[in-house]
Amino acid sequence: MSTHDPSPYVLPCGHTVRDAAQTHYCTYLHLPQLLSLQPGPDKVRHPEEHLFVVTHQAFELWFTQLRVDLPRIIQALDADDLAMGAWLAQRCTRVVRMFSPMMRMLETMTLGGFYAFRNHLVPASGGESGQWPEIEVLSGAREPEFRRYLQSEISPDPSSVPHTYLWTDRLAELWDQPSVASAAEAAFARRGVTPAQAYEASHLGGGHGDLTALAEALLDYDEEVRIWRFMHARTAERTVGRETPGTANTSGVRFLERMATHRQSFFPFLWDARTELWQRMQGGAPARPRLPASAEYLGIESVDPADRAV
Repeated sequence: MSTHDPSPYVLPCGHTVRDAAQTHYCTYLHLPQLLSLQPGPDKVRHPEEHLFVVTHQAFELWFTQLRVDLPRIIQALDADDLAMGAWLAQRCTRVVRMFSPMMRMLETMTLGGFYAFRNHLVPASGGESGQWPEIEVLSGAREPEFRRYLQSEISPDPSSVPHTYLWTDRLAELWDQPSVASAAEAAFARRGVTPAQAYEASHLGGGHGDLTALAEALLDYDEEVRIWRFMHARTAERTVGRETPGTANTSGVRFLERMATHRQSFFPFLWDARTELWQRMQGGAPARPRLPASAEYLGIESVDPADRAV
């Protein structure tokens, strides 16, 4: 016999239920609290601002899922459960694959509507997301220049940048811990093969198919992040043009393009396996010498400290 009051009970969402303690969709998902976090019609400078807020809140919600699943990939790989690691990596890829269409939702804003509130965003930017750098570090980002970017000190001049110190205790903790990339490299090392050797063996029917399946799942994830970064630049170009500075005084579209094309991948050892295997199959022929990079596009190390955005 139930110990709860069986009389009808009105929940905060407005629904009436038989038992105040029963599981209910709205309370289980904390919908009253969640839906109170979007600006009402009297709080926006233009109706398009609601779409802008909802889209970015949705990004942050999906970031929480990546923050759950990336450590699980590391745990699976440490336990040599490569199938589970690949499974979770595939889910992370599907999460990131949603990001490009979400960026394109922002392209549906009318330009006048976006411009009506864009100045209010200054000096904030997507680069201030606390979760995304953690996701990058968990994935495998360990470039020294990336760390210098995160540790750029706040300018004492309010008219200068940076406006926010991005390095946190949590980032410092994650930086010194294993990443998905390091866990994957360790899995190959325990097997005693390089990624190129694993690819070659699996192609010839010599085993290591689980390693190559893991490698492909990780590369799918890595590639999807790159595609999203490229889409971010295209959305910015479509909404404000190439010459408009970012809200945090970055160079805008040009900076986003550098981030899309010149950030180091999460898993360079897996990408490099292609070159290694190709050379091996060509009898060890050396790769062509690389053309010198343009000084304008040397990557994150050449970016002005003002250029702080995701």
